[in-house]
Amino acid sequence: MREQKLGPYLLKNVVGRGGMGTVYRAEHGKTGDVCAVKALAPTFAHDSHFRARFESEIKALLKLDHPNIVRLISYGQEEGNLFFAMELVEGKSLFQMQRDGHRFDWREILKIAKDVAQGLRHAHDRGVIHRDLKPGNLLRSETGIYKITDFGIAKSFGTSQNTGENVLGTMDFMSPEQAKGQPVTIRSDLYSLGTVLFTLLSGKPPFKANSVEESLRNLTRVPPPRVSSVAPDVPDEIDQLIRQLMDKNPDNRVPTAQALLRKIDEVEQTLKNYSEAQTAHHPKTTNETFVMHEPGSIPTTEKHGKQEGTGDSPKTVRHTTVDGGALEAKSDPTKQVDYFNTVSDLQRKRIVGRDDSAKLSRGTIPLMIGLAAVVLLAGFGIFYALRTQPADVLFETITGSERAPDLVRDEIRQFINAYSDDERIEEVKQLDRIAQAIALKKKLQFRLNSANAKISQIEKMFVEIANMASSDPPTAFSRMNAFLTINANETDLTDSDRECIKAAKNYLIKIENDAKTEVTFSRGQIEQALDRASASDNAAALKTYQAVIELYQSAEWAEDLVTDARKRLKELSKKHD
Repeated sequence: MREQKLGPYLLKNVVGRGGMGTVYRAEHGKTGDVCAVKALAPTFAHDSHFRARFESEIKALLKLDHPNIVRLISYGQEEGNLFFAMELVEGKSLFQMQRDGHRFDWREILKIAKDVAQGLRHAHDRGVIHRDLKPGNLLRSETGIYKITDFGIAKSFGTSQNTGENVLGTMDFMSPEQAKGQPVTIRSDLYSLGTVLFTLLSGKPPFKANSVEESLRNLTRVPPPRVSSVAPDVPDEIDQLIRQLMDKNPDNRVPTAQALLRKIDEVEQTLKNYSEAQTAHHPKTTNETFVMHEPGSIPTTEKHGKQEGTGDSPKTVRHTTVDGGALEAKSDPTKQVDYFNTVSDLQRKRIVGRDDSAKLSRGTIPLMIGLAAVVLLAGFGIFYALRTQPADVLFETITGSERAPDLVRDEIRQFINAYSDDERIEEVKQLDRIAQAIALKKKLQFRLNSANAKISQIEKMFVEIANMASSDPPTAFSRMNAFLTINANETDLTDSDRECIKAAKNYLIKIENDAKTEVTFSRGQIEQALDRASASDNAAALKTYQAVIELYQSAEWAEDLVTDARKRLKELSKKHD
C-alpha cells in the first residue's frame, strides 16, 4: 500500500485499529472532502478468509442508507489492498463516553434506544443482522444523533449460520443463542441492544466472568439481573422493557425493531403522563420535568432552565473492527483486479430501495387497524395484540426482506389471509413458499450438525448446495438446477425426500435472485476496471486486461466483458508493436 495514500484518499492519521484493519481520518485528493477510510491490514491482504470478511462488510453497507447508520461513500482495491470510505462521525462512541466518566440517565437511554432501533429496522428490512452491537460500535455525533457502525461480522438473512466452533461477536453483549452457536435472527440484535442499555444505565455489563466457560454459563442459564437493582432511579417501565429485550428465550423478546419503536413511544407517553400528573399534584415540591424530544435532539433533564447530562463531544472518532463470519473467496487474491467505486445516489437508491422510516417521519404510514387476536403468554400474563396492517405497509415490509422471507412469516401470513384479492398476492405467495424452503433448509442443517441425526443423501445435497449460495450464487444456481434435473422425476422417494425436492424448486428462485445481485456487483467492478485501464499507461492496462480474461473467462455472465478485454488487449498489442 502506498504510503499515506489509498485510492484518491490522502491518509492523515489513525483514528482506530481492530483485529482485521485500520481506520484513518482521510481527505479526498481532488475534492478535499474529509471522511474515514477503513483498510484491510496488509498482513491479511492475500488471506482469502479475511478478504471475504472485509468484502462482506462492504456488501452489507451497500444495502444500507439511513441517518442512524454510518454511511458508505466509496470502496475499492489498490495493489491488492481492500479499503472503503465512510462518513467521518465527529464524536465519541458510547464506550468512550462511559470510559471518560459520562453517566447515562434513563432519558438519554430512551433517545439511544430509539435511534439504534431505527437503524436496526432499516438494516433488518434489507436482510442484514449486525451481530455485534455494543457500546463501542455506537457513535454519538456532534448533533446528538446516534449511529451504528462496524458491520464487520454482519450476516445476511438466509446464509449459513454459526456453529459451536464458529462463535463470533463480543461475549458481554451477545445473545444466548449466538453464544451457543445457534442461528442468529433479528431478535439476537435486539437482545444485544437490551444489554447495551443495561450497561449504560448500570455502568457495567449484566454478566461478568473470569473465563469463557463461566461467560457461556451466565449467558445461557443465569437469568439477567434487573437494571433497577443497580440503578434504582430507572422507571419500572424501562426496567421491564430492558428485561424483555434480554429474555433468554428469543420468542419472549420484542419481535422486531418496529415493535420496539412502538414500545418506546408507549413508555415515553406513560412517563410523560406520570410526570405531568406529579407536577399537577405537587407543583412546589419538584423542579424536574420529563421533556419529550424530536428525532435527533439531545435528551435532557431540565432544572431551572439548564441542560444536564449531555456530556462532552470533542472531535474524535473511533471505529473498532471485529472479526466477522468467514466467506469462501471466489478467486486467488493475488490476481485481483484493482478498482475504485464511488457509491452514487442512483446506485444507492437501486440497492437500498425506499426507506419506510422516511415515510414514518412524514406521518404517511396509516395507523395500525383492528384488534385481530389476543394471545396470553403463560407464566407472564402479558397480552399481545396482533393487528392487521394496511396492505401497502405489509407488502413493503415483506419485499424489503425478500432475501430472508422466513423472518417475516407473520407479515406474509397476514397479507395472504387479509388481502387474497390483492394484485400482488401471487408474489407474496411465492415468497411464502421460499420462506418454507429456507425453514426446511435450516431444520435439515441443524440435524446435519447433530452427531446421531439421520439425514438422507438428497437432503444432505440440498443443504450443501443451499449453503453454497451464500458465497457463490451463480455456481449454486447451476448445481441446484442439476440436482433437480436428476431427482425431480424420481418416483421411488420417501415423503421427506419429496418435501426436500419441492423446497429445492423454491430455493432455486431465491438463489437466482441472489445471483443476479452478485453478478450486478461484480460486473460493476469489472466495467470500472476496464474503463480505468483505458486511461492508464500501457503496462497497467496490459495487466488489467490479462487479469480480467484469466479470472472471468469461464463465467457466462461476464462473457461480453471478457470479449471486450481481449479486444482491448489486441489493440494495445498492435500499438506496442
